[in-house]
Amino acid sequence: MTTFEGREVCTRRDLMAKYGVSLSSLEEWYRNRRWTGHPEAAGTVGRELVWDVAEWDSWHRERESTEDLVTRADLQERHGLGRSTLERLWALREGNGHPAPVKTLDRVMYWDSDQWEAWYVDYKKRTQRREIQVDRGGDPDELLTLADAARVLGVAPVSLVHHPTRMPRGWPEPVEVEELPSGRLRRWYRRADIWTYAETRTAAGAHREHRRRKPGPDDEA
Repeated sequence: MTTFEGREVCTRRDLMAKYGVSLSSLEEWYRNRRWTGHPEAAGTVGRELVWDVAEWDSWHRERESTEDLVTRADLQERHGLGRSTLERLWALREGNGHPAPVKTLDRVMYWDSDQWEAWYVDYKKRTQRREIQVDRGGDPDELLTLADAARVLGVAPVSLVHHPTRMPRGWPEPVEVEELPSGRLRRWYRRADIWTYAETRTAAGAHREHRRRKPGPDDEA
């Protein structure tokens, strides 16, 4: 290990060998140190930047720590929510107040467990007050057609069935897509995802109502 001004220091080559971190990651963390909190270099030895060993190690341990943090996978397991539901709640954060992640590691977001749980309890209270006509019965994992989903939401099936490719903001992605003998597509949605849409549709904007018309060639049954 190298010393610099009486301190033990390490180069990027040392860090790669000790922590198994790629050079590109090390360069990115340092380049974006304003946001990552990466320690400033202690100086240079030869042509290489060096960092205080104890300072860098402390920063890295804090960065990698996920104690009391949860990922989407954790939230899926705890609450039985689909990944698409959690992604939609995050996408609509400006309207629903979804908390920001504490950190992002390898493109995976981590939230403070207590903060997320408190938000979700409050969110459920707020959204449940809006649920007046939604049918909350049935198996949450059951797959529904658009017509079935409309009945769950308490809206006319025609408002969904005739426009499967122009859905409102926040509408879930289908779990399965089936091609019918006629060549039309039938989309299947998870019942739990339809319930979540019902909870978020005020923030997303009310579902569009369409004028009745005769079914077209791309409509679903």
